[in-house]
Amino acid sequence: METRYKNLLIGGLFSLILIMAIGYSAFATQLNINGTASITSSWDVHIKSITPGTPVGTAANKSATVGDSKLSASFEVDLLAPKDSITYTVEVENSGSLDAKLSNLIFTPGTSSAITYSYADIAKDDVIVSGGIKKFTITVSYNDISTPPTGDDRSSQLSMVLSFVQA
Repeated sequence: METRYKNLLIGGLFSLILIMAIGYSAFATQLNINGTASITSSWDVHIKSITPGTPVGTAANKSATVGDSKLSASFEVDLLAPKDSITYTVEVENSGSLDAKLSNLIFTPGTSSAITYSYADIAKDDVIVSGGIKKFTITVSYNDISTPPTGDDRSSQLSMVLSFVQA
């Protein structure tokens, strides 16, 4: 009987060593996973339109154009008397599949110090969701001074550049 127990014990230990060897070899092998993935997203943020509003006083819109980058614009205005102004409505559209956040808004005024600009309804970090439109206004005006503008002070250009990043 003692021999029987010894044989069972030896058989059990042999089985345990065999199971451990198989387990070690199963975990010691290198696992390779191969595959491909595709990302189907698009980036299309652009100025959709620029609409000049009703001029105040004797102001006249000469041009409002979208630049080649579709995220820049230039405005040219004739302002003939103090307090003249014109307000533009700008629509920026996000036709892409990713949300876009405004990272930078740069305005470059013309050379006339008598002409100023302001903007409303847009700020850095504003987000335009995919498929959304953001409207904001830009007002170009002649300083509130008593002397009527002359020569080069009557006309000015304003340039704008918008920069967006993924939100």
